[in-house]
Parts: sequence; structure tokens; C-alpha cells
Amino acid sequence: MTHRLQSLTRVTSVLLFGRVLGVAFGLINSVVLARVLGTEGLGQYAYAMGLAAMFGLLPNLGLSTVITRAIAQDPKGSGGIIRIAARAQAVLGLTVFVLILLVAAVLPYQPASLWQVGLAAAQLVLGSFTWPYLAVLGGHARYDRVAVIELIAGTMGTIGVLIAARFGGTIAAFLWAHVLSAGASIAVARIVVDPYLPDAREGRCTLLSVVRQAFPFGATAVVQSLYTRVDIMLLGQLSNSAMVGLYSAAYKPINMVLNFGASAAGTLFPYLVQESPGHPSGSFERVMRVFLVVAPALALIMGGISETLLRVLFGTQFAAGATMLTILAWSAAANWLYAPCGIALQARGKEHVWMRALAGAFLLNALLNLWAIPRWGGVGAAVSTLICEVGLLMAGAFMMARHLGPVLSRATVLASCSATTLGLAVWLGLKPWGDLGATAGAALVYVAVLWLRRVATTADIAKLVGRFRETVQGHARA
Repeated sequence: MTHRLQSLTRVTSVLLFGRVLGVAFGLINSVVLARVLGTEGLGQYAYAMGLAAMFGLLPNLGLSTVITRAIAQDPKGSGGIIRIAARAQAVLGLTVFVLILLVAAVLPYQPASLWQVGLAAAQLVLGSFTWPYLAVLGGHARYDRVAVIELIAGTMGTIGVLIAARFGGTIAAFLWAHVLSAGASIAVARIVVDPYLPDAREGRCTLLSVVRQAFPFGATAVVQSLYTRVDIMLLGQLSNSAMVGLYSAAYKPINMVLNFGASAAGTLFPYLVQESPGHPSGSFERVMRVFLVVAPALALIMGGISETLLRVLFGTQFAAGATMLTILAWSAAANWLYAPCGIALQARGKEHVWMRALAGAFLLNALLNLWAIPRWGGVGAAVSTLICEVGLLMAGAFMMARHLGPVLSRATVLASCSATTLGLAVWLGLKPWGDLGATAGAALVYVAVLWLRRVATTADIAKLVGRFRETVQGHARA
């Protein structure tokens, strides 16, 4: 028996409001790290964190998705699953910690020391212990509480980074700050989630049954972790620390954009679980239409002002990463557009199909990076990422049409492609007269085409803004 969830717009807007503040904290952290460590130091730090992050979703092994689905379907009878999943989480976390150290030790080149990699792995594993709690909140669609946990954790993390910069400024000091804040976040998550935890005695299940349910989601998560981080690892092995530092700096704004896309797409999961598989999803269509408008606009803007953005945030020494940032901005747009497809396929029981697509993208990404990095360094890694993200977008669109039916009309998709192409053409034409003017002109043309083709109208914008305003006012009254 399912329970009624809150409005999708409401929970998404609440989570995104929290993520805006989280991005502010992340931006402060990134600026401090880049300016204190420089390109070489940031490269070593980014390699340690990136190597650990390759296995970032392995400690979970799909357990969070199983918890969220169980809570969404039966909030009172899922206590047994949560209890067993938490135990499995602890065992997996310790196993992953050892695995990360073993992989770091056997790699031929060591841009970061094993001690630094160990600290990065420790903060990763500690952070994973909060995931079952967040999954419980996700099942209840209480993303406002998720936002509270993330904001408290983000505040503690930023304070830790600032203290580390003030009293040490070394890579080890920053990594220790991450470890301590990750440990503190476990206690915060437990306190916030406590009212929503079902009775642990409710529901009977075995470890084997939980693992069997989680495995398809977990395999998908593991492949996705490897896919998204293999470029940093190979860049560290095939290039130098300074190049890794430039690439990492270029990726910082991109990761913030990706975080918003993943947040908005992720809130769909409990809703799609409850919707009838035989009928088109209005929630999914609304999210896709918003993404179809916003994603290319973000790519045009971030790519257009890439050099200025890197200079302002991190300093002149990082301006050389502008080309990487421009390419990665378009890969982020593709990621925004296929992220809801992956969520929908998993919610409708097609996770094995999406896993195969991610596995193919991972293998292609690794091969492209092995060929491109020795030739073009970070630019080669960025191009490899873009090719794979576009490939995943095409695969996601094909699988959605085949398994779940068409979502957006062909006219809407063609109008968005036309607006994007014309915006790019204007940007390239005006670029000799300055990045800011070229970006403004491209954005204006992009918006005008969408408005003329009625993909995004004034009424649509007013309706969306109105829903966000209602959410803010509702929470203010509460």
C-alpha cells in the first residue's frame, strides 16, 4: 500500500534551495583549496579524492535505492530492510577502504601518497554511512530534511576547510578536515531522520534477499562511479599533477551544475515508483521540458565565460583550463538531459538496461582517455567525456522511447536543437569582440528562438515561479 507523497515541485524546489546554499559552501571550499594549494598541490589533492571517488558508490551497492523504494511502497513495514541494509553498508564500507588502498598501491605512478589516498578513502566511507538515513527521507519525499542534513554537513565541512587553511594549508590538513566533518555528519543524519525511521522489528527479510534486490542498482552505481572518475585517474597516470590540477579546477563549476541536475532528477524516483507503468508520467514530462530548456542555456553561459570564470574564482594560473571548462560545460548539458532517463528506467524496473549503457560508456571513456590524454592532456580527457555523455544521451533517449514510450514531441526537441545551434553560431561569430558580449548575444538568441517556437513561454515561466513562491511561503509560514 503506497502512501501519498508531497507535490513534486514542492519537494524539488525545497531540495534545490538547499543545494544552492550547498553550492555556495562548495564554491568557497574550491576557491580556498585552489588558491592555497596551487596547480601542483590541487592536482595531488584532486587525484587522491578522484581515485577514492571512483569507488564512491560501491559502499552503497544499491542499498539506498532499495530502502527508498521500500519506504515509498510500505513506510511502516520496511524496518527489517533498513536494519539489514545498514549492517551491509558497514561491511561494504570497510571493504571499499581496503580496496582503494590496494588499487592506489598497484598503480605504476603515484601523484599522491598512499597516506593521502587513505584519508580520502576514509572520508568517503564515513560519508557513505549517512546514505541509509537519506534514503529513508527520500522514500518519504522529505527532501526538506535532506536539505537540512546537507546544509549542516556543508557548513561543518567549510568551517573545517577554513580552519585547515588557516593553521596548516597542506593537503593532509584539508583531507583531515574532510574526515572529521564526514564523521560528524553521521550523527546529524541520525538525529534528523529519527522520527521517520520505522520500527526495526517490522518486516521480515534476509541479507540475501536485500542484496539480491540491491544488486542491479548497485552494479549500475559502481559502473557509474568508475565512468565518472576514470578520467581523473588516467590523467594522473598519463600526465602530471599540474594538468590534473587544471582539469580539476575546470571541473569544479561543472560538478556544481551536475549536482543540481542530479538533485532535480533524483526526486522523481519515489513518484515514478508509485505511478502506473502503463501510463505516461506527467511528472517526468515536466522535468524533461525544464531540463531541455535549462541545460543548453547553462552550457552556453558557462562555456562562454569559462576563462573569466576560472580567473575570478581560482586565479590567473588556472585560466589555462578554459578550453577544458568549455568542453565540459556541454558534457554537463548532456548529463542533465539523460539523468532523468536513467532514473525513470530504474524506477520502472529497467535498471539492467541502463547498467549496460553505463558499462559501454565506461569502456569507451577509458579507451578514449588512453588514446587522447597522451596527445592532448586535459583537453583530450574533456573531449572524451563529451563524446561519452552525448552517447549516453542518445542511448537514454532510445531506451526511453522503446521501454516507456515517447515523452517529448519531436517538434519540441527540434526547436531546442535549433535554438542551441543558433546560439552557438552567434557565440562563435561574436567571440572576437569579447567573451561577455558573445555570451550575452548567444543567450539572447537562444531564449528568443525558444520563445518564438513556444517551447518556453511567459506563462510557463510564471507558473513555475509561482510554484516555487508557494513553496517558499509555505515553509516560511511553517
